[in-house]
Amino acid sequence: MTEATGIVGEFFSLKEDTDADLLTMQCGDFYEFFGEDAETVSEELDLKVSQKSSHGSSYPMAGVPIDDLTPYLKALVERGYRVAVADQYETDSGHAREVVRVVTPGTLLETTDADAQYLAAVVDGTESPGDGGYGLAFADVTTGRFLVADAEDADDALTELYRFDPVEVLPGPGVRTDDDLLGLVRERIDAALTLHETEAFAPKRAAHAVREQFGEETVGRLAIGEPTLAAAGAVLDYVAETGTGVLASMTRIQAHHGDDHVTLDATTQRNLELTETMQGEREGSLFATIDHTETSAGGRLLKEWLQRPRRSLETLERRQESVAALSSAALARDELQDRLDEAYDLARLASKASHGSADARDLLSVRQTLAVLPALAETIESNPDLAASPLSDIVDRPDRDAASELREALEEAIADEPPSTVTQGGLFQRGYDDELDEVIDRHEEVKRWLDTLADREKKQYGLSHVTVDRNKTDGYYIQVGKSAADGVPDHYEEIKTLKNSKRFTTDELEEKEREILRLEEQRGDLEYELFEELREEVAARAELLQDVGRALATVDALASLATHAAENRWVQPELHRDDRLDVEQGRHPVVEQTTEFVPNDVRLDEERGFLVVTGPNMSGKSTYMRQVAGIVLLAQIGSFVPAESAEIGLVDGIFTRVGALDELAQGRSTFMVEMSELSNILHTATEESLVILDEVGRGTATYDGISIAWAATEYLHNEVQAKTLFATHYHELTGLAEKLPRVANVHVAADERDGDVTFLRTVRDGPTDRSYGIHVADLAGVPDPVVERSRDVLERLREEKAIEAKGGTSSEPVQTVFDLGDGEFRGPANADGGQPADRDETNEHEQGETVDPETKAVLEEFAEIDVNTTPPIELVTEVQELQERLEETER
Repeated sequence: MTEATGIVGEFFSLKEDTDADLLTMQCGDFYEFFGEDAETVSEELDLKVSQKSSHGSSYPMAGVPIDDLTPYLKALVERGYRVAVADQYETDSGHAREVVRVVTPGTLLETTDADAQYLAAVVDGTESPGDGGYGLAFADVTTGRFLVADAEDADDALTELYRFDPVEVLPGPGVRTDDDLLGLVRERIDAALTLHETEAFAPKRAAHAVREQFGEETVGRLAIGEPTLAAAGAVLDYVAETGTGVLASMTRIQAHHGDDHVTLDATTQRNLELTETMQGEREGSLFATIDHTETSAGGRLLKEWLQRPRRSLETLERRQESVAALSSAALARDELQDRLDEAYDLARLASKASHGSADARDLLSVRQTLAVLPALAETIESNPDLAASPLSDIVDRPDRDAASELREALEEAIADEPPSTVTQGGLFQRGYDDELDEVIDRHEEVKRWLDTLADREKKQYGLSHVTVDRNKTDGYYIQVGKSAADGVPDHYEEIKTLKNSKRFTTDELEEKEREILRLEEQRGDLEYELFEELREEVAARAELLQDVGRALATVDALASLATHAAENRWVQPELHRDDRLDVEQGRHPVVEQTTEFVPNDVRLDEERGFLVVTGPNMSGKSTYMRQVAGIVLLAQIGSFVPAESAEIGLVDGIFTRVGALDELAQGRSTFMVEMSELSNILHTATEESLVILDEVGRGTATYDGISIAWAATEYLHNEVQAKTLFATHYHELTGLAEKLPRVANVHVAADERDGDVTFLRTVRDGPTDRSYGIHVADLAGVPDPVVERSRDVLERLREEKAIEAKGGTSSEPVQTVFDLGDGEFRGPANADGGQPADRDETNEHEQGETVDPETKAVLEEFAEIDVNTTPPIELVTEVQELQERLEETER
């Protein structure tokens, strides 16, 4: 391949110098791929492959027009490829190319996705003396947003990564060798893992890069650890190396400290389905339910609020005031949202301007969006309730005078309908630049001369069928019909004969052609030069655009919360710092959208801080507990909540353990996942947290499970003292309410009449007395014979009668009794179905000649089964096998 010459050789030479997966190289009006790269893009993007000869060999070639490169790049990057882009430039000897950028998932600017596109770096500081913990940095190159965060351990780091959901992750040197953490990143986060050069993570080099970008004083105020600085420096280095050109848009670095945010680990975010359902769908998530935003920036901000709830009472109360004002002022809210519908994503436009990829239509979008801010302010000021709310401060935070000046400058500059390219002219308003106006005036003068030439020639020389036109081959020409062609004047010079006409030129026409071509080139160059200056001026105001964009997004997010509150009868919760949670007639914020929801109360305080929730399967225990967590979370983003009334003490974290999926591919069973999640809660939750446990211990043997659930309850009650809701099928736990002062029982009620069961979905005080599991099996469509047999077995178990093991070939049923007290099978029952003889008699009987050796062996195996340590399914299987062997001995 490297023996190729010419364009192909240049391609392979550039490819050797880059570590990108693919290279595309500009060749005139196309971007071309060669060799294996051409075959790859052909398979991925269904491009046609041709052949290019070089040095006696033929190489696959695939290409796309220059203007069509962006969608193809986006498609390749979304498939996980890193694509180097080589642009063409002029030299004294012809054309040459150089790689100008490498497009990766985290540095793709040309995205239509409204979600943030974070590039992340994570550094393990535990190997460095005195630091410890992990450092993380997140940059969205499409908006210029730059965030950093400290994490205490790997679990915290994973939680932050899950929260920001980056599209690309740069693991630091220590993280690269942590197979466990990398495995969890691959499992939980759909991100490309990229190995950036180790030197970029070096503390001194990284710190220098951060200070150069954001300033010495700014970095000093962040109060972040060395690992976090290293992560930030690595991200800056990567953005610079890939040639994205957006560093100028990264004007602000923000540190996220956990002390002002509610802890939401990755498991909790997934279990509560904040931004996507368990099946990975957006619809059905809490975010999709409450998202009524008009702008992509507003949607991103609302999602961020959900993923990072606040603990600041002042912040939350200010948001509540705004939501309250907007929810009651329906007409003003509609007007605000209509205005916001005209806004574009200013943060992303600022990033494009900084990168140099913004065109005239982008600047027109900036102009149009800057006009939205004063319109919002006018609407807010004209409504007394809105004017008295924090909304006034929000729209006043940006420098509105500077924003107005920039908007006016763009109004004076950019044409109302500019072309899509910046090199063909027509970008600017008349009066913007005197030199440009002179060129345009002269160009239009020559154009008028050309437009009127045909009529003048007809009139002057008496010709008919005369037209004046222009094409790439002949340039400008006079076309005369053949019937009149013999009468043209002598100064006409014929240049082409067609079927029905002839084409001519004149010295004057050629002179005008040269002049208009010169003027068009002059106008194009001048407009492009002026546009670059204007674009740089806009890029220099990137921070202003980000401020305005943030204000618009904030109003949009608050209006979204107000819209949902008004349409769904949500109420403003009373927030305080006490340990009290009292919700009357609360509803699940998502489930109420699709079903006729039965509201329920919840009360937790210092004396009643731990609720054991019992009730039938499918009766709504999980929904009830998630409803409580959802209401608390919504309150701590400043939203109204689905209830008749709510009094909510702020929490520092929400932790859930709701079911567990097998992770056998990672060597983690259901029970191991369950225990890992429980361990995280017991280690992390505090007395100010809210804990939701939906079954603990069911993945192991019955007595092991009860023991774990019992001990976990005691530990949460006595040591952690968090507000807790614990749903369980172990009714033994309900007895703890009599022993532990803060434990109380509640249950989801059911009504049973004439054998029919109705789940009332109502939560009442006290424990339940039954689980109705067989009824649920019936609802699920389990075959009738199985359901009826289950009822018979259950009844005999409750009455401690013998159970006949059916299904064997023996004419006599084999009966056995399961001792509910000892948890053991006692062996065959008497023929009348009553209790067997006592154990001593049975043993003597077993030792007599009437019991054959095979039967005795089976009974001994029965006796050796340890019910306490054998999982239920395995226990049933073993008993069934032993029963079949007993039947065989009877033959």
